[in-house]
Amino acid sequence: MPIDSIFTPIKNVKYSIENYRVEQKTDYEKLNLEITTDGSIHPKEALKEAAKILIQHFMLFSDEKITVNMEDTNGTEEFDEDVLHMRQLLKTKLSDQDLSVRALNCLKAADVDTVGDLVKLNRNDLLKFRNFGKKSLTELDELLASLNLKFGMDVSIYKLDKD
Repeated sequence: MPIDSIFTPIKNVKYSIENYRVEQKTDYEKLNLEITTDGSIHPKEALKEAAKILIQHFMLFSDEKITVNMEDTNGTEEFDEDVLHMRQLLKTKLSDQDLSVRALNCLKAADVDTVGDLVKLNRNDLLKFRNFGKKSLTELDELLASLNLKFGMDVSIYKLDKD
């Protein structure tokens, strides 16, 4: 991330790249950024600003006209780190988790795509899904336990519909 003398709210940026699996494909990589600011700007806003600067620089190399629409987020709410972590966890695709094909297909057929969709349900709701049995339920119990989550959670406080 470029840091110049004018953009001083950024104190430090650390990055790491790790392997990432999407469904059955394992040849993806995930970029993790840890942005430390002086508090005058949210790290997400700093990243957006840096992205805008990079796009403007890359546009110099392009013969085509490139337009980028960035949403203005001045009116958005601030969340603490725990809430941000929980939102990220709840938005995780179930296909990114280590689930059996049978359980994953049953959940997909029922329009349950994310961890957040899953924890909104209770155990009895799941057993009503076609081809979903106790073995799949046990598998999901183990998954949620490993994530420190449970069935029947109220996820409305995490405002998953926004972003």
